[in-house]
Amino acid sequence: MELSPENISDDFDRLPDPIILTIFNYISDIKTLIRCRSVSRRFNSLVPHSDSLLLRVDRVISAADSDDDGDTSSVIGFFKSIVKSIQNLISSPPRHQFHSQSEQSQPQSQYSPAMILRTFERIKQLEIELPNGDLRLEKRAAIKWKAEYGKTLKRCVILGFRCGGVGEADLGGGGGLKTRVVWTISALIAASARHYMVKEIVTEHESLLKLIVRDREDEGTVIMNELGINEFREDVGDNVGDEEGQDGNLGSNSGGVWWRSNRTRVPAVWMRMRHEAKLELSNGVTMEGATLVVVRPTTSAGGMVEEAEDECNWDGFGFDGVYGEAVQKLINRRSYLLEMNSF
Repeated sequence: MELSPENISDDFDRLPDPIILTIFNYISDIKTLIRCRSVSRRFNSLVPHSDSLLLRVDRVISAADSDDDGDTSSVIGFFKSIVKSIQNLISSPPRHQFHSQSEQSQPQSQYSPAMILRTFERIKQLEIELPNGDLRLEKRAAIKWKAEYGKTLKRCVILGFRCGGVGEADLGGGGGLKTRVVWTISALIAASARHYMVKEIVTEHESLLKLIVRDREDEGTVIMNELGINEFREDVGDNVGDEEGQDGNLGSNSGGVWWRSNRTRVPAVWMRMRHEAKLELSNGVTMEGATLVVVRPTTSAGGMVEEAEDECNWDGFGFDGVYGEAVQKLINRRSYLLEMNSF
């Protein structure tokens, strides 16, 4: 006896909704999930309930290509005002934007992550992947950083180095201290710009428990856990006021210009810095001018003395592989403490 097409059942339809949602959460990629909505009415109704998402920003339009010539980067402006020699450290900030194919030959609209995520109703974990890092460094130099945020910076760990072949004298005057401070400030500004980017997302998605903003080059990562997210929400009114006071250009965003033209204020911080002129690692890699900086707000409970004792318990500060090994070696080096005012 042959079954007619009407009598053939789809075993996938027998799966309960929670299992399908688990599959969607495993997929996580928002572009893929949006395509899934066109598969069936059931998928269309379930996709917005996915709670673990990955948003990949895959298109960059440089500021040079923008008609908004007056949209000056706060990163560039800050450095121009203090140290002339580091004006070229950070590239003119591109804007990450999303476009449909039909818009390629027309004036391009700008879509922020917050706009895209409004189609999802109960996000608990969100990861945003930017197409590239924020810093443009001199040849053979690299910076890796991780920052934890609540309403403001909680801590930031920065690993800077150069590949073999660059001597200490090449790091600038003062034994390279100036360059190492520049690396630190650069990472802090990049982190504060990413923190500003997600403020609307955190405010709108009340179910959000964890948020990560990273880049495809693995240069830097901003992390907000549940405690930090709740702290941010409670203080969102005061936080917005601080931003208006220090940026003074929020009005430029009213036309849809995205996040890079603004950042949240970096609080007054202690910077505990460790340095090794030449760091030899187990796989034969040599890091010249290897620098580890642990940044904490001056208002942190317990002070830098207790925090320094806790540093040995931070397993590689979340850095993997060769970077984790470098951190573990540098943590045992002699440190010195610097203080920096809010900016």
